[in-house]
Amino acid sequence: MRQLKALVTGGLGFIGSHLVDRLLSDGWDVVVVDDKSSHVREGDQRYRMVQGRICDVVPFEFSNDDIHVVFHLASFVGPAGILKHAGQMGPRIIEDAVRVIDFCMEKDALLIDVSTSEIYGHAGVLDESSEKVCPGKYKVRSEYAVGKLLSEIVIVNRSRINKVKYHIIRPFNVAGPRQKPDGGFVLPRFVVAALTDQPLTVFGDGSQRRAFTDVRDICDAIVTIAASGYKNEEWNIGNPKNEMTISDLAAMIIAKVEEECKIVQVDPKDIHGWLFEEAIDKIPYTRKIEDLLGWKAKLSIGQTIVDIIDFYREKIKSGYYFDMGYQK
Repeated sequence: MRQLKALVTGGLGFIGSHLVDRLLSDGWDVVVVDDKSSHVREGDQRYRMVQGRICDVVPFEFSNDDIHVVFHLASFVGPAGILKHAGQMGPRIIEDAVRVIDFCMEKDALLIDVSTSEIYGHAGVLDESSEKVCPGKYKVRSEYAVGKLLSEIVIVNRSRINKVKYHIIRPFNVAGPRQKPDGGFVLPRFVVAALTDQPLTVFGDGSQRRAFTDVRDICDAIVTIAASGYKNEEWNIGNPKNEMTISDLAAMIIAKVEEECKIVQVDPKDIHGWLFEEAIDKIPYTRKIEDLLGWKAKLSIGQTIVDIIDFYREKIKSGYYFDMGYQK
C-alpha cells in the first residue's frame, strides 16, 4: 500500500497541529506550511516544515513533492484575534484559496478546505443546505465569514470548469488542548481564568448557546472524509449533544477545577474593543456525515474541559499567565 503524502497549510495552528498528529499516527508523509502568525507549537523532526505565507511558498517550495491531499487550514482565527486584520482578511483569504486551488490542479491533488460555520450568517440548527446570509452591517466578523464563503464559491465554480477535486468542511465551535485564550475563545479563556484566580468574564447574561466539538473529533472527521471516496461535497462537522449556554459552561468548568471562582457579567467591547461582535448561536445538524460515512463525534464537553484543564495546569506550572483583561 502506497504512503500518502499531505500538505497541511496552517499545520502549526490549533486544528492544524492536531490534524498533523493524526495524519502522522495514521502513517502519512506530511509537509507543513505556516507563517506562525497564530501557531500553538513549533515544527519538529517528524515532518518537513516551511515557514512563510502561502502565496510566498506555494507552489515553489513544494514543486518536487508528490502531494496527494492538501488540507487547507491556514486562516485568521478567533473572534478577538481577527480584529487586528480588519480590512485585510478578505483579500488574504481569497488569495490563499486561489493559490491552493491552482496547486491542487497542478498536482491532481484532493483539496480539503476547512471553512467555518460562520458562512451561514444566521442562528439556528444548520445543515449543509441552510441559507447563507450576509449580515446587513459591515462588521469585521462578516469580512471573515464572507471571505470564507467566497472561497467556497470559488472552489465549487473552479471545479465545474477545471475538475478540481475537493471537500469543504464547516466545523462548529471547536475546542480542546492547545487552543489559546488570546483569540477570544471562551473555553481556554474560562479555564485559564479559573486556574489563575481571575474572574470568569461572561459576555452579557451568558444565555448564548454553543455546541462545542472536540478538536480531535474534528480531525477524525476530516481524515474520514478525505478517505471516503466521495468528492466535491460540503460537510457540517460538530457535536450537537454538547449544546449548552455559556453560563452553564462557566459553572461546569468551576466544578471541574474545584476552586472558588468568581463569575462576572461584562460587555465584551470593554475587553476587546468596539469592533468585537459576539457569535451567533449556531447548532450543527450532522445527519449527512452520519448517514453517508457513519461518523459521529465521540468526546463529551466534560472530557474536553478536563483535557484543557490538564493542558493549562502544566503550562501554568512553567510560568504561563494570560491576563483576561477584566478591570474591576
